[in-house]
Amino acid sequence: MVRKLLLFHLLCFCCLLSAQATGQISDLIIIGKDTFMLQTCPIEHDSIISRQVREHLSQEDFCTACWRGYQATWQIEDDKLILKKIEDSKSVFAYPDTVPEVTIDLNGIFNQYQDKRGRVVASWFSGELKVVSGEQIYYVHMGFNREYENETDYQVEQGRIISKTSYRNSIKKGTSIKDAMVLIKTQFNRDYFPELANTKVVISCAVLPKADGSIDSIEVYIIRPDSIMEERKNLYIEHICEILKKVPQWEVLTVRNKIRKTERWTISVSPPKKQTRGISAQ
Repeated sequence: MVRKLLLFHLLCFCCLLSAQATGQISDLIIIGKDTFMLQTCPIEHDSIISRQVREHLSQEDFCTACWRGYQATWQIEDDKLILKKIEDSKSVFAYPDTVPEVTIDLNGIFNQYQDKRGRVVASWFSGELKVVSGEQIYYVHMGFNREYENETDYQVEQGRIISKTSYRNSIKKGTSIKDAMVLIKTQFNRDYFPELANTKVVISCAVLPKADGSIDSIEVYIIRPDSIMEERKNLYIEHICEILKKVPQWEVLTVRNKIRKTERWTISVSPPKKQTRGISAQ
């Protein structure tokens, strides 16, 4: 199961390197008999431990999908967060079976965190563990900015699990941000605003949809031009809101039982190109 998850990461992230993606691979966590993706990096919550781990990394075959340079495997056991191993990215991103697994020796770094059974308990860590599984329903090329169907959040205090909450996330398909940008570009009417005849307009927008895909609220900011009177800017905003309200149904992303506002997007609306007459040959 672990190998399958690793292959999944390779396919999803390494293939994005040419696009300079910065989505990061998850740590792994064993719960019962299953292995899940952990979208939290407990090692990175302690600067001293993080530095010591990096000093033991090979720094070979660096991959932008893993800026930290390793993938840790954890386990929840006896209501404690246990560190099982830290694998160097040298072998994490190697083609299967071409490089043996390269792990960091935990001795020396984590001696003070070992319990009587020799297990490394993450007692330096307090916070939330985000454990995910199922279909990926949302993705942005940045960090762990992605959502999955199944999510369980564990609250941890000094390495001990004190509570957990499970969620079923979902996405209802509708108009995408890309389509909304096209709509604004095609329907923004400069005839209403003569002062913008030869001016590029740069707009920042975000929409909070309702469960049925209709609009709950809209946020619009005029970035450019910035020298226009506030009264005129408000008219631009009203016009853009009216355009966005024409969308019959927005995409609805529900995470942790709450509908999420769309990612803020920025769009540039340029003035129409002037027609130039060709000069005929004499």
